[in-house]
Amino acid sequence: MGLNLLFSDFSGGVLEGIAGLLWGVRREQVTLKKAILLLHELEETLSVGLVPTPERWQAMKELSRPWGPLSYESLIDLRNRGASLLPTMKRLRTLAADHLASLSDARARSAQALAQAGACGVLVPVFGTILYFLLPGLSERGLAWVSACGLAMISSAIAMLWLFNLAEGARWGGLTGAARAWVLASYCAGERFLALIRAGNPADISWSRAVELLGKEAPGLALEWGQSVWDQKPVKQREPAQAILIQAGADLRKAVQVSLMEGRPCLDRVEAVLSGLKSEMRAQVDRELSLLATRALKPLFICVAPALLGLLAFGLLICWQQQAMI
Repeated sequence: MGLNLLFSDFSGGVLEGIAGLLWGVRREQVTLKKAILLLHELEETLSVGLVPTPERWQAMKELSRPWGPLSYESLIDLRNRGASLLPTMKRLRTLAADHLASLSDARARSAQALAQAGACGVLVPVFGTILYFLLPGLSERGLAWVSACGLAMISSAIAMLWLFNLAEGARWGGLTGAARAWVLASYCAGERFLALIRAGNPADISWSRAVELLGKEAPGLALEWGQSVWDQKPVKQREPAQAILIQAGADLRKAVQVSLMEGRPCLDRVEAVLSGLKSEMRAQVDRELSLLATRALKPLFICVAPALLGLLAFGLLICWQQQAMI
């Protein structure tokens, strides 16, 4: 039980964290840049009074999820109803640009932890090699020394994986596993809800269709938001980032309920809730990244330092034994 508690911070999501840091971020950045350029092109085309070609609309539809369904369906609904496309197009482009900027910023601020993880991978073999040439007697006990270095490298590898997982978790504001998809999915569902209302759909129907889109990307969050604006979900104890995203759904439902009872449009209230959601998530990510440097000391002290000190002690012990035999 003690070992399970000790390594609970990095078990279960280590491989996902490494994959996300090495490949997922780059792939997501490429998708975002493509979406920004395409939306900007369509926006400029409409601004000068021209109609985009069917090929450009098809290119938007073929964007990776969730940008393809979000952009294409939202804009096509508006176009079919004769509503203005530019406000929604600008919001979608701004959303993609903000998300791209947040990814780049989080990656830059987690670089120190990644550098520490890389140092963990080379520190033990370098230290072991130096001790091998400096301490007399180790060459006669080569097999024992190689075995000790192997054990120390296993400990440093655990620290490296631990640091990778900490950096990836901080980049997502503390979210783990499938809950990491909640962030972008909630933003996209909110923009889809706003576009449906602008297209002239009733608020309750718009909500159901937006939650349907959310359910394809983040089923757990869609269940928390509810299929109806009149749903009342019980409050549960959650992680801070999850609580922010779930509360955003409750705030959106409340904004629609108040607008329906007052008989006023809910666009301004919905925009305010979505803006607040982005600000709160950005603050949560900033908090996690600010704590990352301190949390990174834990694997260094628990895994790397004992490995290095153990190597030094074992090397001195072999030297003493060799001298005693002489």
